Amino acid sequence: MKIEVPKSFDLNVKNSESVGRIAAAAKNSGIEAALMIPKHKPIYDKLHLAYNLKRANEENFKLLVAIEGIHENKLSEISILKNKGASAIFINSDEDMNLIKRVFEYAEFLDIPIFVNCNNKALSYGVMNDSEIAYSLGVSGIPNYAESIEVAKIYELSKHFKAKVVFQSITTKESIEILKNKPNNIFIDVCIDNLYFSDKELENFNTLYKTFPPLRSEEDKETLLNACKEEIVDFISSNHIAATNKDVSLEEADFGISKLDIFTQLAYSLPLPATTVTKLISSNPAKLFNLEIKEKITIEFGEFEIDTSSFFSKAKLTPYKTLKARIV
Repeated sequence: MKIEVPKSFDLNVKNSESVGRIAAAAKNSGIEAALMIPKHKPIYDKLHLAYNLKRANEENFKLLVAIEGIHENKLSEISILKNKGASAIFINSDEDMNLIKRVFEYAEFLDIPIFVNCNNKALSYGVMNDSEIAYSLGVSGIPNYAESIEVAKIYELSKHFKAKVVFQSITTKESIEILKNKPNNIFIDVCIDNLYFSDKELENFNTLYKTFPPLRSEEDKETLLNACKEEIVDFISSNHIAATNKDVSLEEADFGISKLDIFTQLAYSLPLPATTVTKLISSNPAKLFNLEIKEKITIEFGEFEIDTSSFFSKAKLTPYKTLKARIV
C-alpha cells in the first residue's frame, strides 16, 4: 500500500553536528523543515544565530533556530534575536524562576513559542531510568519525578500567560496526567524513541539505547502511545543527537540516539493511524509556526531493513533495525 503525505517538520533536532549534516540527513528523511535546539552548543547572541541561519541558507534547507532564553544566569536579548531571525526560545525548567517568568513575558509580547526542557538536574545524575533494571545493572537511575515535578511547576506558571509553551520530550505517565487537560496555548512534544523502546532494552548494558531524556517503563511507553492516539500529544519529534561514543561502558557512553535520516519513516511505522502521524509530525508543527508544508512524499508500507551506510548524519550507530514504512 502507498499513500501521499506532506513532508515532515521536526521540532527537536539538537545541534550536535554541523548544519550541513543536519540538512542532508533531514532531506534524506523527507523533512521539509526542522527546529534546531541549542543543547550541545550555545546559541544566545547574534553571531551564533547568524552563523546557523547562514549555513542553512547555503544548504537550501528550512532551518528554524531556537535561541537560549537564559544563558549563564542572564536573560538573553530575546527581542533583538527574534528580529534577527530566531524562531523560538529554549529554556531549562530549573533555571532561576524570576528569569523564566521574564522569558514568558517576552514570549507573550513577541508572540514567539517557548520550548521547555522539563528536567531537574539535581535529580538527574543517573544514566538511565530509575527502575529495578537500573538496580540490577548497578547503575544510577533518573526518576520519573525529576521530570514531572518540573512539568507541574512550569505548567502552573504557564497558566498565567498567553505565550505558546511546548513541553519538550515528555516521557512519563505522571507528566501526561498533569498536562492532559491543558489549554490551547500549551503543547506536548514526545520523542519518537520513547514510543518505540522502554528501559528493558538496556538490560544487557546496550549503550545504543542510552539517551536523554531516558527510555522509561513499558507502562510509560504505552501511556505516551495512547496519548498520541487520543491527540493529547501535539507533536512527535526526533530528539536527534549525533552520539558516536557508544563502544564503551554504559556510564561512559554518550547520551543520544541517531535517527534523523529515518525519522519520517519511523513515524509512519508506529502503531498509529497515518492521519494521526501526519498531524503530529507535519500539520501541527507547521501550524505552531504559521508555516505551510508545500511538498509531498509517497510512503510505501511493508517490511524494510535499515541501511545505516546511507545515513548523512555522522552518527551511524542506531538501535533501529527495520521499518514498516519507507519513502518511495
